Amino acid sequence: MGLRERIVARYFGDVVEERVQAALASEDRGWRPVGVLPSQDLPWHARVEELRDAVEAYRVNPLAYRIIELTTDYVLGAGVRLWSPDPAVDAWLGAWWRHPQNRLDLRSYDLCTELSLAGELFVTFHLNPVDRLAYVRAIPAAAIDRVETSPDDLEDEWRYHQVGGAEGGRWWSAQEVAHYAVNRLVGATRGQSDLAPVLPWLRRYKDWLTDRVRLNRGKSAFLWWVRLKGAGPKELAAKRGQYATAPQPGSIVVTNDAEEWTAITPHIDAQSAAPDGRALRLMIAAGAGLPLHFLAEGETANRATAQEMGGPTLRRLERRQRYFGWLLRDMARRALALSERLDPLAPIEVAFEALSSDDSVQLARGAADLAQALATATAAGWLDTAAARELFLRFVENERSAIGEPRSAVGSPLSANGRPLG
Repeated sequence: MGLRERIVARYFGDVVEERVQAALASEDRGWRPVGVLPSQDLPWHARVEELRDAVEAYRVNPLAYRIIELTTDYVLGAGVRLWSPDPAVDAWLGAWWRHPQNRLDLRSYDLCTELSLAGELFVTFHLNPVDRLAYVRAIPAAAIDRVETSPDDLEDEWRYHQVGGAEGGRWWSAQEVAHYAVNRLVGATRGQSDLAPVLPWLRRYKDWLTDRVRLNRGKSAFLWWVRLKGAGPKELAAKRGQYATAPQPGSIVVTNDAEEWTAITPHIDAQSAAPDGRALRLMIAAGAGLPLHFLAEGETANRATAQEMGGPTLRRLERRQRYFGWLLRDMARRALALSERLDPLAPIEVAFEALSSDDSVQLARGAADLAQALATATAAGWLDTAAARELFLRFVENERSAIGEPRSAVGSPLSANGRPLG
């Protein structure tokens, strides 16, 4: 470095550095570094408010409660079963599933409800070094304020920050916590509650219904107007004291021609608002993906229309069932890996109850028709018994897989990063 450069660096270094940084900032304005991905997540304060509103609606609003519980009832039905064709893994799964610290036959309903209500699940794993079983616990979604991911891949999650506690919070690593999310946009790390689209309409319907209750209560209200002919202030004051208590219904009031009693009632037309209430309920049902007859409004549909309207709803519930099956299988694999005793890549299957009894009826009828056709073909010599049996078993297996009885999460369509679609 020459004399001139040393003088500039010593006496004008800070000024030059500031101007260089300002010039670079001006030149880079409007550009972003390669590899930094934009996020579609809501700001944390908005997400906390949305979660708080969803939880409050679930607790006090019958429609919101029914929407969430319907999803849990259909997805899990009478229960879910995890099993493995590997006898050792199957025995371990049974012990892990039924352990008193897990009780996953019951806890799975709570997990499914939380997934629908919060849009995501944060499940922690705690290994017991004695029996080598991992106990699972869930962290409320509102307690996780930060999800740290790879700068180049939002789906590569590294750790999670939990607020609260004696020290103001703690970090959980991705090895300690499993994060599952539904209703998640591309480019987002957090899920969204099933109630999020309908929360404004739930509030509007609640306010509308409260007003209607007040109006209908006002329709039955009345007051007595007592008119006194030629009465002065003293007579009016005396009558007010005499009639301070209104007469009981059914009682008899006797007066002379100087006193006239009239019952005054409000003129409220409360009959024309029924279409408004139904329009609000339709918005709520559409946002929740449910027809109105699922929400105790069966008079709006007969059996045929109800069956057709229920098709899209069952498709949505089937997608949730497939995701929840993958979720349970992933939890089991994580717990199995922590045990360090068995192969965590061993096949694990998830079996659910069929979403609709009509599917089972349809399977039975189809199997009966096919059996009759195969019997005719065999009698005519077109097929031998072995070929007919193979065709029949293949049909039954395909149909059972299609309607989900049993449905395996192993067969769920996966994205490139291993997450199930939907």
